[in-house]
Amino acid sequence: MVQSLSPGTAPAPSPAPHLKAAADILSELAVQVEALGARLCADPDVVTRHITELQAIDLIAQKQLHLAELLTADCPRAAVEAMRIEEVKRRIGMALPGQPD
Repeated sequence: MVQSLSPGTAPAPSPAPHLKAAADILSELAVQVEALGARLCADPDVVTRHITELQAIDLIAQKQLHLAELLTADCPRAAVEAMRIEEVKRRIGMALPGQPD
């Protein structure tokens, strides 16, 4: 969970239960997708024929983890800044309150 606390600041309240549940599901799916990709990568023939698709599987898992982290973040802006996938960072960042349309 991404937190951004100033000294002397109390921690933010926990995320709403439905957001925590959604984040948990996204995280579980990401683990399952990563495991599927790893299993497929164990077959050299599959890797040779489907490298682009295997990379897409990895990207799906990474995006799911970013979204899960955002749903449980104390500070959504800090969660977006911590994202490593620029497309997700840009799209979510543009949707944050206070951003130009």
